[in-house]
Amino acid sequence: MEKNKVQGIGEILKAINSPDIEIDEVLELIMENVSRLLDAEAWSLLLLDREREELVFKEVIGEKKNKLEGKRMPIDKGVVGWTVKNKKPAIVTDPYMDKRFFQNIDKQTGFITNTILSVPLLSKGKILGIIEAINKKDKTPFNKEDLSLVSNYAEHAAIALENANLVQNLKAKVGQLTLIFDINKTITSILDLDKLLKKSTELIQKAFDYYFVGIALEEGSSVILKGFSAKEDIEPEKEVQKGEGLVGEVLKEQKMIICQNTEKEKSFKDFSDKFKSEMVVPIKKGEKLIGITVIGSPLKYAFNKEEAKIIKEVSYQLGIAIDNARLYEKIRLATITDELTGLYNSRYCNEYLPSIVEEWNKSEKKGAVIFMDLDYFKNVNDSYNHLIGSKVLRLVGKEIKSKIGEGDHVGIRYGGDEYVIVLRRVDLKGAIEFVKMLKDSISKKKFCIKDEEKTIEVKINASFGIACYPTDSENFYDLLRLSDLAMYFVKGRGRNNIAYINVEKAISLIDEPKNT
Repeated sequence: MEKNKVQGIGEILKAINSPDIEIDEVLELIMENVSRLLDAEAWSLLLLDREREELVFKEVIGEKKNKLEGKRMPIDKGVVGWTVKNKKPAIVTDPYMDKRFFQNIDKQTGFITNTILSVPLLSKGKILGIIEAINKKDKTPFNKEDLSLVSNYAEHAAIALENANLVQNLKAKVGQLTLIFDINKTITSILDLDKLLKKSTELIQKAFDYYFVGIALEEGSSVILKGFSAKEDIEPEKEVQKGEGLVGEVLKEQKMIICQNTEKEKSFKDFSDKFKSEMVVPIKKGEKLIGITVIGSPLKYAFNKEEAKIIKEVSYQLGIAIDNARLYEKIRLATITDELTGLYNSRYCNEYLPSIVEEWNKSEKKGAVIFMDLDYFKNVNDSYNHLIGSKVLRLVGKEIKSKIGEGDHVGIRYGGDEYVIVLRRVDLKGAIEFVKMLKDSISKKKFCIKDEEKTIEVKINASFGIACYPTDSENFYDLLRLSDLAMYFVKGRGRNNIAYINVEKAISLIDEPKNT
């Protein structure tokens, strides 16, 4: 026995001085050597989980190993709970007569406990866990000599365990900083907001192997899910009202909240009913709240404080990245928006519309390009002034906006008094119906413009040309050219009309001019 004791302590001393040994190896080494000190039916090494205030069976030797390893028990239960609270060892010779004894473990495993030895693993006054021996094989109770033997060993084991914890924490810290750097490097290089949110959720989800990661942004009275990544093919709720659930609480308090058991939260109502634990972190730029990062798990107690620190730091960087992406979008919109009408400008037409036709190519969709030119617009400038003319252009742009609506159709002020309209998912018949409606709306409208103390009423007509995808062409610039040709065809035949490319690839008018 003395040889086993010396050998066991020697093994532990090696572990203390080893910078590379993993914590699981230390735990296994502790149990392997402590079990040589006494001939007991069962040994357990329980570690203290301070966050959850529980003891976890990390290493077990004995016939009930498979039933016990990984199990948890409340910190205030059992002889081991007493040992944690008092930081003192304990010998129990008649467990079922001892009020400290936690009988549930015996009931769950079918084991019968006759005598207990419980020794704390203490390092610098801090308790790390418990070494517990159950039932000496010679049927005698544990005694003071046994206690002294295990306690002496436990002192060295605690130092080895503490060192392994420090090494593991240091490695984890380096890993966390590397992870934060990698994530931040990636997200700060993305200026497209949709891509930024999608990539950020993917990075966080994969880095931590989370079940679900979402980023939601504030919009009015709601928080809208803009990007998410998940392990499974789940369909989360896209919207949560500001006053609801954990999200509502985070928005109100503007601080991170972790719920380790959503079943205890009566008011819980967030992005998925599959979440059993959830972490919600505010995304801020300075003092301004932008949105939230939400992480959900189908398991209870899925998150720890170290992970939360990383997510908090990443969310801080996300606030900067989102703000930058929004600023970039404002600048980008300013460069492709016509200041006078609020429609897109010719730069947008040349840079972005070709991609729409590419999309039609991939999805086999239909579409139309419409070229519109105001008739005799020069007369407006000549009869009034260029300021009145500009106001007419703005009101015509407003009319186009109202007709294309908030959907997928695109309105462009191409230059001067020329406009281009791109209609998605329409054929020639649909394009003609739309243009007829717009033409009638413009020609029948009196554009009222205040000029000093009087109001000027301006009546104006327009000429339209239509080219359709894919019947007329599958190339955007050809569609633009053909619609322009069709519009000039109208100009040469009386104006205030609509022309299109017919089945014979010739240009036809909707309303043929009457012969005089």
